[in-house]
Amino acid sequence: MGFSPDLSGRSNVHHTAGLMGFSRAEIDGAMLAIEEFAEIGEYFDEPVRTYSSGMQMRVAFAVATAFRPDILIVDEALSVGDAYFQHKCFKRIREFREQGTSLLIVSHDSSAVQTLCDRALLLENGALVKDGDPAEVMDLYNALIAERENSTITISNHVSGRVQTVSGSGEASIESIALLNAADESVEFVDVGQSVTLLVRVIVREDIPRLVLGYMIKDRLGQPVFGTNTHHTKQALENVRAGQRIEFRISFPMNFGQGSYSVSTALVSTDTHLVNNYEWRDLALVFNVSNMSRPVFVGSAWVPPQIEVGSP
Repeated sequence: MGFSPDLSGRSNVHHTAGLMGFSRAEIDGAMLAIEEFAEIGEYFDEPVRTYSSGMQMRVAFAVATAFRPDILIVDEALSVGDAYFQHKCFKRIREFREQGTSLLIVSHDSSAVQTLCDRALLLENGALVKDGDPAEVMDLYNALIAERENSTITISNHVSGRVQTVSGSGEASIESIALLNAADESVEFVDVGQSVTLLVRVIVREDIPRLVLGYMIKDRLGQPVFGTNTHHTKQALENVRAGQRIEFRISFPMNFGQGSYSVSTALVSTDTHLVNNYEWRDLALVFNVSNMSRPVFVGSAWVPPQIEVGSP
């Protein structure tokens, strides 16, 4: 925002909002709301040079969004500050979007991009790599990071209608994946809270000193819902030989809200695909959760409460 370090937060608001084209009366009318949104207390009247980076961001965001703009440009600013203030910022941005503001956000935060944006552009060395759906762009972003470890990338159309990205060096790969019910039957539709098993069969093509299976369940927007791997569960396989077929059975209750979900898988050597990425597969499996037997609830998680009502 071009704040002067020697001016107070209040004076910088007057100066910056004035440069944005607002009158003195408009700024004075919005000053209390700006001060309350920034929540930096008495520091609002202290020189900006005494502020932390988070405090500067609070005041900058408060003044930049004090008047709803037609276009709001945010460059990595939301990565600064505490979680509470980030929630306030996201709430205001969503309100602006609902009122018609266009948002241009530059960020490495995949969650922010997929939550706030309808369209994403992936840039590398100043050149456009992909322009499209945020979930698809973030899948390619992850694959490009892995490619730096000499893996390859394959992009194809998935039966769900979305674009599937697969990357990896190929020493091991997913042979099949299925979601099973309690009777070991493959299912695409699951009831909230139902016990299920994710069955993953892997084929090994070359000797591997250490093999880890990871999986991530994502919602329809590509947001992570739950993920882990056999490195974290202390079940990594050592000295796996070429030609081996390995079966992983991952059992859990489907404590998710109703909606469409996908499973991404990773075959790696450690807890990350940035070291040895044998295979990273997005949209390895797509399934749907329906609420057929639980009380009505909203949200992405089924966390059944026990509510006690009585007199104090």
